[in-house]
Amino acid sequence: MWPLLTRANRWAAQHPRVADAVLAALALAVALGGLTGGRDRGRGGGGLTGLDGLDAVGGAGSSLSAGAVVLLVLASAVLLARRAYPVPVAVVSAGAVVGAVLMGGADPLVSAPLLVALFTLGWLATLRTTVLTVVVAGFGYVLALAAAQGVFLDERGDSPALTVLALGGAAAAAGVALRGQRSALAAARARAAQAESTREEEAQRRVTDERLRIARELHDVVAHHIAVVNVQAGVAKHLMHRDPQQAEHALTLVREASKSVLTELTSVVGLLRTDGGDGPAAPAPGLARLPALVDDMRSAGLALDWRVTGESADLLPVADLTAYRVVQEALTNAVKYGDGQATLLVDHGAREVTIDVVNTFSPRPAPVGGGHGLIGMRERVDAVGGGLAAGPDGAGGWRVRATVPRGTV
Repeated sequence: MWPLLTRANRWAAQHPRVADAVLAALALAVALGGLTGGRDRGRGGGGLTGLDGLDAVGGAGSSLSAGAVVLLVLASAVLLARRAYPVPVAVVSAGAVVGAVLMGGADPLVSAPLLVALFTLGWLATLRTTVLTVVVAGFGYVLALAAAQGVFLDERGDSPALTVLALGGAAAAAGVALRGQRSALAAARARAAQAESTREEEAQRRVTDERLRIARELHDVVAHHIAVVNVQAGVAKHLMHRDPQQAEHALTLVREASKSVLTELTSVVGLLRTDGGDGPAAPAPGLARLPALVDDMRSAGLALDWRVTGESADLLPVADLTAYRVVQEALTNAVKYGDGQATLLVDHGAREVTIDVVNTFSPRPAPVGGGHGLIGMRERVDAVGGGLAAGPDGAGGWRVRATVPRGTV
């Protein structure tokens, strides 16, 4: 039974106009059947006194029954517009059914079109409108039935008015229940769609964050080595004929920087390819590598004055790596954009590490860059809860100052 109802409901949802036409035809058939049954009972006994009186007038009953049929046809026809105009359809259907009752349609089946209209009203209209319409329609039906029969009970002691009132209330309640069910289903679907959208956004955010992390790491790994290669290659070209020995030394530095960048790239790619880090991983660079970094920068032609103050013990690895990458990028920028002189101060405080790099501007045009190094430094420092400021120092130089918390944020 339920599969049949499910298929019928699915078919009605796919063909709403055809379904409404079939429903209107069925309601009309039931109502006309009730009208005919009421007339037959009226003729057979002394129950429906209004019909007996009409039959006593020559041919008058037949004319009024035709009017009732027209009203029932109207009450059923307007059901074709029930989805678009539920309130007007309910009002017209109620008026037509009440008119049919006044013309002799006392049988409860005559109210079939009205029941369909009330169900639709409960389904599509507000609860307040539905209740108000049911009360007004029920009151009108009771008055019309009392006027048609002259009594509240028929000859069998039944009350058609109570039957129709109960059916009308049940139809409207069923419509309200259907509306609630569909609203709950729509809300559940909306929540599911929102959850799916949230999952997709979270996945996309993680992918974006991972791409930025990889980009920062690759930039930090490559940038300063490439800066060394670029400077030393220029030195070698310039001294190739005047000082071959010095040019050879510069080319040796180019080779060493190239090997270093290849080694670090291999390490990064290897980490990206591992699933869970089962194998040993190369240690991440930290401030302990500052002497080697300073040597690289000096080899690239940077006259660097540097010092470290405070104790570096108890520095968490993430803070150590962040501080090192900031120093590395700031010094690389000093090589690329400065005039060959820079100062570096790394101060290990009780709660944070302060990094201060100052270099003077180069008189030659600066190479074109995308600004990714400064962005990467800021992102790294922000990620650990630190702060970074970069800009002119007011004395003809460029200053990068960063603070990195020693612990976790």
